[in-house]
Amino acid sequence: MRFNLTAAVGIAAGSVGLIAGVLIPNPQQNYGMAVVTGTSKADPAMKGYIEKVDALMEEWGCEYLVRQRNTLLMEGDGGPLTVVTACKGKTLQDGIDFYKSPAYQELVKLRAPFTDWDFRLVQGRF
Repeated sequence: MRFNLTAAVGIAAGSVGLIAGVLIPNPQQNYGMAVVTGTSKADPAMKGYIEKVDALMEEWGCEYLVRQRNTLLMEGDGGPLTVVTACKGKTLQDGIDFYKSPAYQELVKLRAPFTDWDFRLVQGRF
């Protein structure tokens, strides 16, 4: 069997590239995020809000990281609700645009009588 230098160099280069690709850390991805805490009253209108906000979030490419009604409050006066959302590749401005959009502002009107929320928008990476 004859030694093929070109094939050996190609295999070595490919192996080094594969190993380097695994070892070099990927840059962190930016996320537009919302953090909501507070209280919500049980009301059938809130079910409609949740269904509509879930569809709107999917449309904007967002997902829930946390959505719990009874989180453990260790400090402060906030309510037991905690919601954290993340929208991959979005910016803080995208979050502002989502919040101010006519579609979401209609949902704010739907939920407002039943909620006392702190609603924060942040830029995050992970």
